[in-house]
Amino acid sequence: MRILIAGGGTGGHFYPALAVMEELSRRKSKAKLAYIGTRRGIEARILPSYPQIHFYPIHAHGLQRGHPLQNLYALLVLIVALLESLAILLDFRPQVIIGMGGYVSFPAVLLGSLLKKVFPVRTVIHEQNAVAGLTNRLLSPFVDKVLVSYPQTTRIFTWARRTVVTGNPIRKEFLLAKRSEALYHKFDLDSQRRTVLVFGGSHGSAALTTAVLRAKALIAQNRGIQVLLVTGNTGEEQAIRNELLQAGVENVVVRRYIDRMGEAFALADLIVSRAGATTLAEITSCGKPALLIPWGGAANGHQWKNARVLEEEEACTLAKEKEILEQGLAKLIEQMLSDKERLTRLAKNSLRLGQQQATASILSEITALAREART
Repeated sequence: MRILIAGGGTGGHFYPALAVMEELSRRKSKAKLAYIGTRRGIEARILPSYPQIHFYPIHAHGLQRGHPLQNLYALLVLIVALLESLAILLDFRPQVIIGMGGYVSFPAVLLGSLLKKVFPVRTVIHEQNAVAGLTNRLLSPFVDKVLVSYPQTTRIFTWARRTVVTGNPIRKEFLLAKRSEALYHKFDLDSQRRTVLVFGGSHGSAALTTAVLRAKALIAQNRGIQVLLVTGNTGEEQAIRNELLQAGVENVVVRRYIDRMGEAFALADLIVSRAGATTLAEITSCGKPALLIPWGGAANGHQWKNARVLEEEEACTLAKEKEILEQGLAKLIEQMLSDKERLTRLAKNSLRLGQQQATASILSEITALAREART
């Protein structure tokens, strides 16, 4: 079986793809795997440690509303990307092409859909968000299957040949990691304190980092809690540590990036984060209570729509970015941690929404398409 996955740029697109590829490697050791992404995306940093996955970087540039010159450039880049993707298809000869969203997935999936009468190939796309992105909306009439994370999303793909609700796949490490003294020690945390994990996705969030720094005095006063802050690319890790050190704050641990995020989740009593689809899949699969601060700049407001799916099921608390910056993040955290009954209810509802079998469901759909391609 030869599987080609396209997508990336951000962890929201890449990590679900990685979860699928890791499970494919585990279950089908003879499967040939390849990935199309960008040279500057997170995939370019992570995939070199996966020798079983052939990485094909291509040129890609997204469209932006209100920027006609940049969009003209994006169309020229698209022509280059189509030629690059055609060369990759001829070289790798995939049986199934999977688009995980984002503009980098468009050329390969479109070509695979158009060339299926010439080559024995099937195409499928996966939509992680409650509201579909532009790339997947454009591709949906052409592909053999559309896989979605939320039942509500099926209404968007009215022109799709077949839509299947699979959930959003997460890496197995999130389900396997367990609390231990060794794990607390690894992150320089105290097992006697309750842990709040704060992060803003693969690129980080300047607003969440700023909110923690503004709240540092109140956090320092509460000796029963500790914060594990993951800054991503939004700030200088050492500068933030120095600011906390100068203020005498000992219960905030700063990391720029955590490769094994499942371990950090295992230690978290509360998660404070943005509301990207992959983050929410990880939160619900682990059954964690969460304070979500959706990023207002996400396309089509998809982070708010993702988060409201959880809020409607009382599986999270929602707050606006302005609220945490003006009213203080520490107060919101203390309010949530002090109400044990509500925290337990959020955790139970979160776990109920979790789709731990999402990866297996997607693999089942991929395997069926591969059989079709061989017939």
